[in-house]
Amino acid sequence: MREFGRFCDRARGPSLPRPGSIAPILGGLSLAALLSIGCSAGDHEESLPTIQVGMTEAVAPIYDDGEMTIYEVKKGVAFPILQPSGAARADLNRTNVEPYGSQPWVTTDDIDVQVTWTISNLDNEQHVIEMLVDPWNEFGRYYPGLQLTDAENEEFMPNLSGIDKRYPLGPKSSGEASRVHGTYTFADMQEMAIDFATVMNLIKNPPPTEDEEEDPTVTLTNHAFHWQNRSYKDLLTKAWVPKVVAGLTGIDIGFRSGEPANMAIEVAIEIVDKNGKRVRREGDEDKALLPPTEEIITVGVAPP
Repeated sequence: MREFGRFCDRARGPSLPRPGSIAPILGGLSLAALLSIGCSAGDHEESLPTIQVGMTEAVAPIYDDGEMTIYEVKKGVAFPILQPSGAARADLNRTNVEPYGSQPWVTTDDIDVQVTWTISNLDNEQHVIEMLVDPWNEFGRYYPGLQLTDAENEEFMPNLSGIDKRYPLGPKSSGEASRVHGTYTFADMQEMAIDFATVMNLIKNPPPTEDEEEDPTVTLTNHAFHWQNRSYKDLLTKAWVPKVVAGLTGIDIGFRSGEPANMAIEVAIEIVDKNGKRVRREGDEDKALLPPTEEIITVGVAPP
């Protein structure tokens, strides 16, 4: 861990949306108010060591049905969230909060997260890649399964990740055009946490259906995670947005291609501890961290 400095001091780090990022102005908030998300007198910010994920043309496809081939690489990143004391955990467990079963130790009121990344094409031909970010909270880790699109021909398509966006990359010889830079802002990542909590609620309390062959949970999950749909104005999923939203405790991050490729991604993650009590600081390595969850949350089916 490295201390990154005050969130309010943005001269050294990104705060405005960059290409590939959307930070909506909620309910008429001013730009200054938007940039102050996560910024208060008690804030503390940490930056994680730079993360690198690579794909080579030797990577085997994770899915191949003869019509569609998917090549994908991801890396899991656990955030340095402090573990609650035994007494604090017992206190949390005494309150049943849906859809988790207990009060979360970390909510979106406790931490903010921002992800800045660069993808580089290492090939001499252009590619289109799909950037993937999938959320964790203390109750589960999201794994996008496959949705059945044609039962007769047994055709599937991957469900959307928490953040799922396509970017064209020029060949290595094209210089800057061979790289894509972006930031998923604090607002973007908070939206992903809300969407994940919404999906957990959809799975636990699925919408009614009269057609046994259709699963509206899959449809609504992809709708919730779709980049252009924002929870504060989404009438389709509004009923499933929990009153308490569990905060992010980690992510899976990587990319997908429809063809063999040599690609690399470099990722920087900033975490703001909004009350100074949830994120481990440099020098506090003796303090125990919240163990990453082993619970997988998914919809649809797993790749064969």
